[in-house]
Amino acid sequence: MSTATRLPVEQAGPAPALKVRSLRKTYGGAVALEHLDLTVRVGEVHALLGQNGCGKSTLVKSLTGVIGPDSGTVEVYDRQVHLPVEAAHEHGIAVIHQDIGLVDEMTVLENLGANARYGTRLLLPVNTRRERRIYTELMDRVGFHFDLDAKVSTLSPSERALVAVVRAMRLMPDDAAGQLFILDEPTAALPKPEADRLLTLMRTVADLGSAVIFISHRLAEVMEVCDRATVMRAGRDVLETRIEDTDRAEIVAAMLGRRMDEFYPDPPNVTPGEVRVAVDALTGPVVRDATFHVAAGEVVGFTGLAGMGQEELANLLGGATETVSGTVLVDGADLTGATPSRIIDAGMVLVPGNRLRDGIWVAGSAEENITLPVVPQLRKRGSVSNSLIRAKAEELMAGVGVHPHDPERPLGGFSGGNQQKIVFGKWMQLDPQVLLLDEPTQGVDPGAAKDLLGRAMDAASSGSAVLVFSGEHEMLAAICHRVLVLHEGRIVAELSGADLTEESLLAASELDHAAVTASATEGAA
Repeated sequence: MSTATRLPVEQAGPAPALKVRSLRKTYGGAVALEHLDLTVRVGEVHALLGQNGCGKSTLVKSLTGVIGPDSGTVEVYDRQVHLPVEAAHEHGIAVIHQDIGLVDEMTVLENLGANARYGTRLLLPVNTRRERRIYTELMDRVGFHFDLDAKVSTLSPSERALVAVVRAMRLMPDDAAGQLFILDEPTAALPKPEADRLLTLMRTVADLGSAVIFISHRLAEVMEVCDRATVMRAGRDVLETRIEDTDRAEIVAAMLGRRMDEFYPDPPNVTPGEVRVAVDALTGPVVRDATFHVAAGEVVGFTGLAGMGQEELANLLGGATETVSGTVLVDGADLTGATPSRIIDAGMVLVPGNRLRDGIWVAGSAEENITLPVVPQLRKRGSVSNSLIRAKAEELMAGVGVHPHDPERPLGGFSGGNQQKIVFGKWMQLDPQVLLLDEPTQGVDPGAAKDLLGRAMDAASSGSAVLVFSGEHEMLAAICHRVLVLHEGRIVAELSGADLTEESLLAASELDHAAVTASATEGAA
């Protein structure tokens, strides 16, 4: 591998789809963007990388008109764009966020039409036949098709992302020479097969003559699908490189400003103690007869393809999903069907996978969120003390490295990674005996991910049982003593030791276990 360097911005190659020069944005005395340069070329998938809080979101908001930069220039397909940007879609710019913003109970066609430009003449009837033809043609362009009359709730995650892409394409000017799609963490919640489908879509869109900015913390995907990358740190572009000229270690070093020898902490080197969690024949809406145990000091993973049960298993144990049958014992106490509050009192806490839905109060402040489990204890003379809440919040935020260190800031004003740190800090302060982590590093940069997982490993070293539920096979193989694989709600494999690798987890997850069982039964007959 040759050493990647900052490339000259005018280096020969395909024409620029986007040219950003010396973009600067400040909030009060804080600098969010500092003379940022970015060039994205026609026909490429360009990775935009950096730790949470490095300025990526500020850049995207500047390109889409959510905020106005203080200075700098933006050109889209050689057209100067007046700042602040107005009607980004008229310049051919579209953003597809991780939270795609579709309405589950509406049909695909209804969701697609919700933002369509025919809405400018509201008193006229919608030409449904014309709209169907337009969307069919757009789907033909990208090579993916879905039922326009299907409810969005029936679509897979990658199909939902595809709907968002087609919806964005519908908003573009009909005569646009090219388009710029910004995909912000689109694969963060997707298992590998679903993510691969979306990555294929990105490649197709680029090959059609548009350009794609891919924002992701999944560096394996970046290395697989992207042509070039720009790394941001502290509001600046610190590295621009062709993917073929770099590797993950160099990218992470640029993101962190230092080398990081390992992406994940090692599992604790301790002898497992007494059984803390004993689950027998646990059954829920999806999970079937799950039986396993986890001892003190153990880190045990649970994985499978999307919808196979690992997500539900975390919620069954944490009390967020109702148990149909089976038993759950924690340190000998029967918590089967217990309420979340009773489960927490018994020493088992769940860090949920969907932090926006289940883990945080977005409109609340950081201090209100992070101190929530202990507010009753923060009293002076019989009343809840604001000063004690502030002091506790400052202590907890410093402990998990939240940036900016502002307890009064609304949680919606923090990056996704810092929101995750706040969720982590909220529950880790209870010193849980059993820690349930559902997709703990989703949407979190490598530095923050290693730090958060390190705290979980510290908990295991201190005698906690740590259960990790995730589709991130690389992460599970790195931090777990053993991993259980689910298929159609049942535990079908257990991997440990030398057999526990990213490749073996993927193979076990994708194996058609029903077919294997049927074949074995026929052979025995």
